[in-house]
Amino acid sequence: MSGSTSTSQDLPITLLPLTSQQRDELDRDLLKANGPFLKIINEDKEDTNSDLLDYMLVFIMFRTLLVANRLLKRAHLKETLDPDMAQEETMQKHPQLREIVRHACQTRSFSHIADLIAGNAAIFQIPLASDPVRSSQDEDRSDFLYDSFVRPYVGKAVDGFYEYLKNNNMEFRGPRGPYYAKFCSIVQSSGTGKSRLIIELRNKGVIVLYMNLRDPSDLGYPMRDLVPARILTENTGCTAAEYTAHCCAFFTAIFQTLQQVLSSKLLELPSGSPDLVIKSWNNEMCDMRSKARTDFFQKVQSRYQETLGNIKMPKLEEQTDVETAAKSGNKIRSAKSRDESFVTTSYNNMLQVLQHLFTGEGKVSNDDPKLVIAFDEAYTLSNMSGRGFRPSDIIGRTINCYSRQSNASVWVVFVSTTLQVDFSAPQETKDSTGLIVYGGPVYLPYTCLGWDQDAVPMPYIAANDVARFDHIVGFGRPLWKSLAERRSVADILVLAAQKLCKSITFDANDAKQALAVLSQRFGLNFCLGHPDAASHLSKAVASHLRILFSTTEDRMWHFTGYPSEPILSCVAAMILHETPSDVDFVLGILKKKIDGGMVEIGQSGELASRLLLLLAKDLFVRKDPPKGVIQHLFYHGSGDAELIDCRKVSVIDFLEYLFGQTFWSRTVEGAKAAFQHAYINFSHWVSMTEFISPPVPDQTDADLLRCSAEEWTLRHWHRTSAVQCCHLQPLVDKMIPIYFDDPALGSDDLNRVSQIFISDKAGKNCHEHDLALVTRTHDSIQCLSNLPYIALLLDLNVEPKLNVTFPEKEPNHIETDRCLRIYASGISETTFPFLSQHPEIASRLRGLVSRQKEAPSQTILEALVKFGSTARLRNLQWEAQDA
Repeated sequence: MSGSTSTSQDLPITLLPLTSQQRDELDRDLLKANGPFLKIINEDKEDTNSDLLDYMLVFIMFRTLLVANRLLKRAHLKETLDPDMAQEETMQKHPQLREIVRHACQTRSFSHIADLIAGNAAIFQIPLASDPVRSSQDEDRSDFLYDSFVRPYVGKAVDGFYEYLKNNNMEFRGPRGPYYAKFCSIVQSSGTGKSRLIIELRNKGVIVLYMNLRDPSDLGYPMRDLVPARILTENTGCTAAEYTAHCCAFFTAIFQTLQQVLSSKLLELPSGSPDLVIKSWNNEMCDMRSKARTDFFQKVQSRYQETLGNIKMPKLEEQTDVETAAKSGNKIRSAKSRDESFVTTSYNNMLQVLQHLFTGEGKVSNDDPKLVIAFDEAYTLSNMSGRGFRPSDIIGRTINCYSRQSNASVWVVFVSTTLQVDFSAPQETKDSTGLIVYGGPVYLPYTCLGWDQDAVPMPYIAANDVARFDHIVGFGRPLWKSLAERRSVADILVLAAQKLCKSITFDANDAKQALAVLSQRFGLNFCLGHPDAASHLSKAVASHLRILFSTTEDRMWHFTGYPSEPILSCVAAMILHETPSDVDFVLGILKKKIDGGMVEIGQSGELASRLLLLLAKDLFVRKDPPKGVIQHLFYHGSGDAELIDCRKVSVIDFLEYLFGQTFWSRTVEGAKAAFQHAYINFSHWVSMTEFISPPVPDQTDADLLRCSAEEWTLRHWHRTSAVQCCHLQPLVDKMIPIYFDDPALGSDDLNRVSQIFISDKAGKNCHEHDLALVTRTHDSIQCLSNLPYIALLLDLNVEPKLNVTFPEKEPNHIETDRCLRIYASGISETTFPFLSQHPEIASRLRGLVSRQKEAPSQTILEALVKFGSTARLRNLQWEAQDA
């Protein structure tokens, strides 16, 4: 305590303008977020690693600054704290900070840290925008992001996008055309490689002009390009006519500068080869640090100002902002204005002068993309201005004016995470500016950016090593692996958590965060007919790392989901179990969404059993974790360590935890011996869309060939995934991979796998007799093996009962009959004793199952409209609605 007092005198304290309620909120949020650290810091054991202790203290300081800034922003006060200044070198320079942070941890008064930092602006304050001096931390961060961005490109996404642009050009005047204009979009969630995809077009012989329009407060990479961002995103307080002039002047300047720079290169290069000119351009302009980019945009700025001065602004009575149009009620047609003539002339001049670059030669067709002008972070263009127009409408119309008559494969590409960005005018209608525009169809967004580009090939890693962070980080989007080369494990896990939740700290009472954490691991299915579903899924893509698969032609429906991404599953598990009470809060939100009809529960208890089994494993692995595993976001060690949610777990021990210590005594002795080397490791569920072993009509079609049952199982083991079968799959509903770590089975991991097959039931009647029907030899399963397997029937909506059987004698057919059969009914402590320690989970799961036997009125009405669609009573008995 005395040490803290002396340090307060050494460093002045300035109270932040926060209310007592805001200070309580700050302390409460940080107490929850820093929970895993507080015990270690307050105990201060001698064997505690000093580097680890400093890391935890720095991280607490970092989080304090972030949360304080958030509160200041919410109160519409200036954010004066720079979280990036919370570095170990800062603590080394000011060692008294250690005692101050320690004292805050002991007293639970984290707002004291924020006050202290506010009083030391010279150390912590954010530099003014005009200040040219960059801190060493800024330089290090920039170096790291730059290195990650220029690492060797992996995957075929750029080939797919190149073909997409080529097909777009072919279809521009095809049967569905003419399309509105030569622009399109790339829409996908964060970290999937959208920006890098654009830059990589350079290696396809395309002239690339990349511009980033991100918000000034966004510190992401690539950084904001000031000239285009200011022109297009900061001039929106004017009228629509004035903004139109800005857009026309900007595109005119772009085309004129492109013409000048590329013409100069044609003259400078000895051969004048188009390929060499394009390569030279891309080498300079696709390097985010090159002086050529700065020079180019300075020329654009100069020509923009010159062109804007030459454009004759319309007279006051001719201005067509929304207020004027609304008052008059007149239809003002969008004609060829003088503004547009500037753009069209400069565009045509560019094509004429640079025709050698835009004409197909050799193997390049006229439809192959020649020039791509890309606007990254294009969400900034979709906000409605204060004068009632949307910038994207006017930009789209500007592109339409110069491209509608052109055959050149010159494209503008808008890149964004949000589905709300809409650069379209699909029919003759008023746009947000009040103008009548003649539209046409627009191109669907490109979404195929690839997956698992950095995953280790399965033969290169042993099944016993798949839980290592260095292995798991390669699955999913490329962001994680690109960070792993220069950042710590904790940096990556914390970033993933913040991106998944779109928050510095997890709020279990926030529905969006709760659904994101659950959806990523438990495979929540949303009812697309629900009024809130479309909005939720769209925001989940933009803000919570959900992946966009496709969209309908009218863009009204979006098909999205969370593909298998085990590193994110581990992060979601760490978030969920960081505070014990959070599980109950999150399940409570899920129940509300289910009761409201937004989330589907399945027809046979599928969601309830996914929750039951995976939550049981979560709790089991956290009961007594071994030292050195990665169990918190703030792990301070190497990537060789295992992630707690991916580690292999003994089948014998897990079944004892799930069903009680007496489980193995319920059957013959040989059962436990048969599974003594068996393990599971699932961290999340993935859903199938066809049978495990579907019929293959054409054995010569490579796309329809099925891998062997052993490879199918082993690949799920390698990425720690379990399977939710398709709805029509006979006999079983789920599969959990089993791996036998038995040297007697040989060195080939393919010969060491088996399965747990699970059948879900949630009806009022007992289905125990159905357990005997489960077999892995069924034509739709075909998972033959000499190793034993498990058949589990979860009959969750009847009276509690547990029954276990295993063949007493050596079976006649060893491949089919060595099956441990488990019948488990009712969600109770009798069947699942572990629930006695977690009554809140038991209550929530019972609520999900009981709801299935009492369908709400809306469900009954929907079923009656679909008469005859099934043989179920609900689709046939119209009298039931009067019951």
